[in-house]
Amino acid sequence: PALVAGGSYRISRVDLDAWLHERDATAGAVPQRAERDWPRQSDALIASLITGDAQTARQQIDRLVGGGATVAELCDLLFAPVLYRIGELWHLQELSIADEHRASRIIEGLLERASSARSKPGPRVGTAVVATAVGDRHSLAAQMVAAGLQAEGFRVNYLGAELPVAEILTMAQREHADLVALSCCVAEREGISEAVRTLAGEGFPVMVGGSGIGRAEALDLGATRYGGSIADAQTFARE
Repeated sequence: PALVAGGSYRISRVDLDAWLHERDATAGAVPQRAERDWPRQSDALIASLITGDAQTARQQIDRLVGGGATVAELCDLLFAPVLYRIGELWHLQELSIADEHRASRIIEGLLERASSARSKPGPRVGTAVVATAVGDRHSLAAQMVAAGLQAEGFRVNYLGAELPVAEILTMAQREHADLVALSCCVAEREGISEAVRTLAGEGFPVMVGGSGIGRAEALDLGATRYGGSIADAQTFARE
């Protein structure tokens, strides 16, 4: 039994528990799905990226999404490791800067494709602002955070890379944000330090994460929470 209210189904906890008990008693719990071979998936995606085969890459992502892969899984277990390996190949001069940029743009498209497929319909559960601070031009990590929060049912205001803190604060205030998420993928600290200090000082919960900063340092800067992965970001946002 359910009640439709405001575009959502409202189900009694008592009814849900009773249904679960009956299901488990008669048919057993739903079996766990076999683990995906993410290293193999990474190898396949890298092969497509190196040759610029966006169509094959899209087909791979469509299969994973169709099989139930979440945005967090795709970001944490596929896109992030693949981008790291692409960066290594560039560092070893096995790929050119153009190759690396092409691969990043393809992944941006794949992320948008997966995010659209996994976006939750209905009322939003909260509002988030996502950006990188001045000095950090790496937008893709922040896009992954935005996609992850959108998949959790949040209304996301994604501002892109290298935003002055005044612009981030204005957006957060105007949109009555429940959370501000800042990605950090560089060693430079002036921009992220000012952003965290200003936003936290205005009362906004601030989550910081990214390859350029660790948990202890993020918390020392004044962040409310450190997001070590997209799954972590989703958990904190729900809390």
